[in-house]
Amino acid sequence: MRFEPILDFVRRKIVLSVSCVVFFACVSVYLFHLDKKADLDSEIEQLDIRMSTILKNMKNSAGLEEDLALVEKRIEQLDARLFDSQELATNYNYFFNIEADTGVKISGLKQFEVSEDQVRSKNRKRMPKSTKNVYQKIRYHLKATGDYTQLVNLMRMLEGGPSFYRLEKFRVSKSTGTDSEKLSMDLSLLILGRSASS
Repeated sequence: MRFEPILDFVRRKIVLSVSCVVFFACVSVYLFHLDKKADLDSEIEQLDIRMSTILKNMKNSAGLEEDLALVEKRIEQLDARLFDSQELATNYNYFFNIEADTGVKISGLKQFEVSEDQVRSKNRKRMPKSTKNVYQKIRYHLKATGDYTQLVNLMRMLEGGPSFYRLEKFRVSKSTGTDSEKLSMDLSLLILGRSASS
């Protein structure tokens, strides 16, 4: 094959020939690095996300120490409201103070420790098990006798009191004594307490 006609054409059309060579070189480089472009775009996108996260963290960390001190103070306040299952006298005193304030007569007050499995079996939604049991539920059964207003005040004082409680069940019936205005109420409730192991 003779290259002289091709070389002659290239000499006459030098600009067109150089342009074609440059075009084919660019196309081959583009095709060779086409898959690397997607990787670079992905890395750039990840860097943008990382930079925006860092900027948000820097912006939000302005009052972090004050917020942390406030959270620790609130946790101390919440811990002060917890029952301690080992301090029976203090726990019973809580109910007897309510008895004195409302005028009801509390009898049959009993404290029971509740295992987490007993509470979980009654709940429909299962919560994930915590890694450290800082809190425990303490069950109380009691019987209160009084008129309607006194029993309502007892429930209001339980609701508005410092303890975290959940009413499990209650039953109101007419008192079996000579006073026809007296009612009798059986209560079962859970109060949040500090775990003995914490």
